[in-house]
Amino acid sequence: MPSKNAGTNKLPFSKILSTVMKERHLTLRNVAEMADVSTSVVQNWVSGANPHDLRAIARLAKALGMSFESLLLGTNDHVAQVRSISEIFDEAEVFDGYCRISIKKLVARR
Repeated sequence: MPSKNAGTNKLPFSKILSTVMKERHLTLRNVAEMADVSTSVVQNWVSGANPHDLRAIARLAKALGMSFESLLLGTNDHVAQVRSISEIFDEAEVFDGYCRISIKKLVARR
């Protein structure tokens, strides 16, 4: 006899979405606009509901600059293949002297 919870596999989507929203200072409304859904749908996603509209997730992933798979499932295939950055890049001197470096954080427009 199948269990009551059969077919209700939880995706890591809500945790991933919550993390992305926090890191990028995105509101429910920002995400809703990116995915072209209502804020209540985004609230359901953040609360743990599995998404039903995968096209909305695809739109959101594209707007966030993420792959569909990494947003929905948490997969990150290209990172798993690389063990360290030194395997990809060689170091080279670019400048010898004094300089000032400025780093700016990008925040989503409201």
